[in-house]
Amino acid sequence: MTPAPALGGQGSRRLLDRPGPTTRTLVTLAAVLGVAVHLWGLYRDHGPPSVGWFPQADKLEHLVGFGLPCLLVLLALHVHAAARGARPRMRTVVGVAVLFAVHAVVSEVVQGEAYTTRSGDPLDALADLAGTTLGLLGYLALRGRRER
Repeated sequence: MTPAPALGGQGSRRLLDRPGPTTRTLVTLAAVLGVAVHLWGLYRDHGPPSVGWFPQADKLEHLVGFGLPCLLVLLALHVHAAARGARPRMRTVVGVAVLFAVHAVVSEVVQGEAYTTRSGDPLDALADLAGTTLGLLGYLALRGRRER
């Protein structure tokens, strides 16, 4: 059995350019799971326990909590388009990023207004936006490597 290819290696070219049904299924499941965990973390009735790694460590959780699902959704769109011999339109890619960005702000407003055990934090929204930006840039970097 051969080891799985690194994301940036030659094997990833096959995964992103000519994905088979198994790859499409796995990437789609990863995106669905990522979004489900993302939504659960944002809308459960209590916030996460405070992490004592360093001051404001929860901002790192917000960054990853938006960046990873954004990246996974974009990769899922990519592999489904690539299976048809296409690639996602840039307006679709930007649309996904805009949805995550709008959700960053909306989720903090909802937490502040609809929950008595949570509060909205503008710094959390900024971390969410930074994560979304990193997810988008990560996808664009992978997409750019494929086009060269």
